This record gives sequence, C-alpha cells and structure tokens, in this order.
Amino acid sequence: MQLELPLAIAPVTVPAGTLRYIQLGGEIVGYRFRRARRRSIGIVVDADGLRVAAPGHARIAEVEAFLCEKARWVLKKLAEWRAAPRPPVVDWSDGANIAILGAPVTIELIPGRTGITLDNGRLGIGLKPREAPSALRKRGIAWIKERAQSVLGERLATYASTLGVPTPTLTLSNARTQWGLCREDGQVRLNWRLIHLPLRLVDYVVAHELAHLREMNHSARFWTVVGGLYPDYRAARRELRLCSHSLPIL
Repeated sequence: MQLELPLAIAPVTVPAGTLRYIQLGGEIVGYRFRRARRRSIGIVVDADGLRVAAPGHARIAEVEAFLCEKARWVLKKLAEWRAAPRPPVVDWSDGANIAILGAPVTIELIPGRTGITLDNGRLGIGLKPREAPSALRKRGIAWIKERAQSVLGERLATYASTLGVPTPTLTLSNARTQWGLCREDGQVRLNWRLIHLPLRLVDYVVAHELAHLREMNHSARFWTVVGGLYPDYRAARRELRLCSHSLPIL
C-alpha cells in the first residue's frame, strides 16, 4: 500500500507521451497521452499538466469521453496548480537556503575542503578547486540522501519497536507521487524528500507505512493501528497535504 502525495512535486524532466488537445468546458487543454500495461484509463494532474495513460485496447474516443466525464475535476486540479506557489529552487550558492527537517539551513561554501557538515543551521560544503556547479550540486544531493537514509531508518526502527515488529528493510524512493510504500513482503520504501519536512510529519508517514504490516488496506482497523502509533494522525495528514508545493527543487 502507498501513501500518495496530494500533488506531485515539481517536475525535473519533460513528461513522456504524445501531446494531444481536447476541449473541456470552455478551455482547450493539452495532455500527454501514452499506452501502458493497465486495465483502465488513468489520469494525473500535477506540475506537468494533464497526463493520461490507457491500455492498448482503449480507443482514443473512449479516452476522450472519459476525460469529458472527468472535466470538472480536471479543470479544478489544473486551476489549483496554476494558483499554487512555486517551490523554491536551490541554486547551491553561498548563502542559499534549504530546509532540513522543517528548519531553514544556510549553505556555506568552504574553499579547500572536501566534506559536508551540518552545524548550527549551516550546511558547510567543501569547495574543491575548479569544481563545476553541477558536481557541487551532485555532492549536495548525495549528502541529503545519506541524511535521509539515516533519519528515516532511525524513525522506522523506533516505530517498528513500538508496533512490536522487526524493523523492515528500508529503501529510499525517488517517486514523484508517493510519500511512502509498504510492500506485501514487508519492505518499506520512503521518499527521501521527507528529509525536508518537520520530524512530526516524517513520523506520521513512517507510522502510516508500518501500520500496513498489520492491515494492508485503509480500513477502519488500519486507522486504529495508525492511531495507536501516532495519535494525532488526522492533523498530520491535513498538514502533509499542504507540503508538496514547499518541497525545494534541488
């Protein structure tokens, strides 16, 4: 079972698929269309716009009839994205800011050093001689992912102990539409971008995914398990819905 982002994070690549157009209400809407191994037509509205995936047997007429049926929802979501604040872009320069566990951290480039340290709200990044900005960015993101692995692993172990289960294997996810995923074999995948959010929200996602080890569904029994691990889950769930727009673009 997966915990989806309420809206996808900001795009880093052009989405795949053929660009088509359709009139929905009084608006001409472009959408990316692709064939996929699936049983039904699926639609996603995010920072990339409207994307549609359909099984091989579905005719274009069926796809567009489905879009017309969902027109009100599609137009509402597109409007929400247009009105949403744009996520901050990190340029990895001296003095730039980035959020770590919900707190602002200032990047400090330190010539002559090679490592990366976090201390008193400053992320010290050693600047190698003649280092290209792309290489600096790559090292910075690698450090953030390592930090995420450490923090998420620690929280997963803590809540697994509370639930009375062995600590599951943790894999970091780069998904654009999921905070986390618990597989039926017990493996847990958590989005490394959780490291940008306050720890209370990290804990909610961890508790949510671990609860699937008891209930592989979203039934009332499942939410009872979540509540036993994280009593204030309703407030955390509401707050989490607002966070995807604030995730920095690295």
